[in-house]
Amino acid sequence: RASKKKKRVGAGRLDKCRDAMDEHGSGGKKEERKKDRVKSVTMTPNDAWLRPKPPKEVHREANLPRTPEDSGSEEDKRASKNAYFEEKKRWAKEQQKKFNYGDVVEDPKRPVAPLRDRPVKPGPYFEYELTHHQRVVHELDGVNYHVGGFRPHKARWWDEKFVRLLGTKPMHEPGRKIVRFSEKRLLKFDWLWTWRGTILSSSFIWSQLVLVYLIGTITFLVAYYIQTSRSGRFYEEHINGGTDDLVEVLEIFDEMQEIATIGESLTLLVAFVLGLYVTKQVDIFWNIRQQFFQGVLNSVQSICIRMAIYFPSNNREDVDARETVLRYGLLSTALLFKDAAEVDVWTMRQRQAAGVHDLSDLVRDGLLTEQEAILLQHCPAKSQVVWVWIASFFTKMCLDGRLPDPLKNQEAILRECTEANCNVSFVLGRINTQYPLTYSHLVILMVKVLIYITAIQAGYITSISVIFHYSYWAVTQIIMLTVLTVFHQGLIDIKEHISNPFRKNSTDFSWKIFHSRLCNECKAIFDAGAAPPYTKPERPKPAVLPAQLIVRQIISSRLRH
Repeated sequence: RASKKKKRVGAGRLDKCRDAMDEHGSGGKKEERKKDRVKSVTMTPNDAWLRPKPPKEVHREANLPRTPEDSGSEEDKRASKNAYFEEKKRWAKEQQKKFNYGDVVEDPKRPVAPLRDRPVKPGPYFEYELTHHQRVVHELDGVNYHVGGFRPHKARWWDEKFVRLLGTKPMHEPGRKIVRFSEKRLLKFDWLWTWRGTILSSSFIWSQLVLVYLIGTITFLVAYYIQTSRSGRFYEEHINGGTDDLVEVLEIFDEMQEIATIGESLTLLVAFVLGLYVTKQVDIFWNIRQQFFQGVLNSVQSICIRMAIYFPSNNREDVDARETVLRYGLLSTALLFKDAAEVDVWTMRQRQAAGVHDLSDLVRDGLLTEQEAILLQHCPAKSQVVWVWIASFFTKMCLDGRLPDPLKNQEAILRECTEANCNVSFVLGRINTQYPLTYSHLVILMVKVLIYITAIQAGYITSISVIFHYSYWAVTQIIMLTVLTVFHQGLIDIKEHISNPFRKNSTDFSWKIFHSRLCNECKAIFDAGAAPPYTKPERPKPAVLPAQLIVRQIISSRLRH
């Protein structure tokens, strides 16, 4: 209060001196100074927003083009307007160069990826292929790969020929995973040239389409030979090159409509059953991804938040504790991919190609030590055992007196580890649980029968259209046969692909990108715990609760005397 009073007294003396000086000078300055003094006293800094905004001053650049003059002839006016617009374009380009964005980014149209997708050190290694259409992760290098002395990851022979002849990328490149695609571009025109990773890249669809065309061709030849033979139904029409009898043409048209009605009824039935078949599998796919697998990732993050709050300093003990918990969480997700991929392994060669029992890559990437790899070598539940390690590690820290309120913390961590273990079990249980064989066999049988019946129908109608020279009947049948075969077989393939998204297909999950995302997020959490916003240079350390030892009540009657 004394200091404030001194300041007020000093300010009053200064004002009296200024008033005395203004009495000998101009009186206008004195009045203006009084007004400013009243404003400064009555208006506080919090009321600064009440002040009227000063009028904006128009700053004109020295090189800003002047408006064209209206005086002169028409040609002079036209020339002055052209010169004005050219000068305006030049001035706009100069102004655009002043933006910082153009200085920082060399190419503003260069495709980029999210920051959380950046590769982490020491691994795992992957390459990010960025385009305006897709973000693709290459988990391996090249086309042919060597794993443990074997060469299980080998591109298909036609892909190798395709690469050597045309110098392009193979259709089925091992280790290539599509992380994200641009739906905005896909729904416009990208669907025309997007083949890799779609049902159109499936070799079986095209081989089955060739088989269907072969069945239709055989049906066409047999029906054409029988109908145009001497004892055939349309022998005279074949000799005469058709018929002009409209009644006969209408009878044949009605007959073909009845034949087509059979195919339409079967198509509606198959579409209904196949829609339920695929829709349920899509629901299971989203359940695996959003509920169970995301639950595992959320458990890792929640435990890392506790580590960031309880061990925020950069000393060796706290850093080792944080890195150990994060490493075990990342290890659990990596082993979950191996356990899930093992479900669909049927031969020893497939097991070697998938690397489900090979832990050397995890040791190389720093997720496992040699001793830990030996402990997990013959373990049937690798991804679940890691959560026991995390719970045991927290129990050890509670007993060592490194956590505040150790009993409640141990219960919370044990609950979190149990929930993560249950989510891992749910993921593996969903993948191991298939549709009943009778249901799957019936749906696939209906689809195959529909495709082959449509091929026979198309061959028969094409033979009649050739006899009566109605070519548009044949064209429509061939188009419908192609579309129906590709769509129905594609839906069955989609169901099979999404039944286990932890495999090596191009549209499956990439464990390396999930590893990078989780690791970057958890390290950001650690950095936030080490330097929160309330810290200051004079007190840079964050707030930490004091560690406590476990105190239990001892019953004296159980003590030995």
